[in-house]
Amino acid sequence: TPPDWVFAPAWTLIYISCVIAAVIGWRAATTASGRAGLIWLFAINGTLNVIWSALFFAMQRPDWALIEVVGLWLSVAALIVYLRPLSGRAALILVPYLVWVSFAAYLNYEVVALNPAFG
Repeated sequence: TPPDWVFAPAWTLIYISCVIAAVIGWRAATTASGRAGLIWLFAINGTLNVIWSALFFAMQRPDWALIEVVGLWLSVAALIVYLRPLSGRAALILVPYLVWVSFAAYLNYEVVALNPAFG
């Protein structure tokens, strides 16, 4: 795993990136339904992000978190796909988030695989 000091700056940059992508997407959306879709996707993503953290860290259930991280990854991918027609730049801004969630999923998998209680 990365050193502990990496997590705070990484998540800070990810959240700032999400805000920037959301603002760009909001401004690029020309309809109320386009903006509503963007809000829903970000709300779903935020909810799944909190749930994954709760499962993995608070409840110490990396096995459940491993199942949930698939939804989290898909929600980031959905945001990228949704934003792409609105603004390629906004979609591109979220790619590091997708990479980070992919890395987190890999680490989550390794935790489950290396701990017989969860494997």
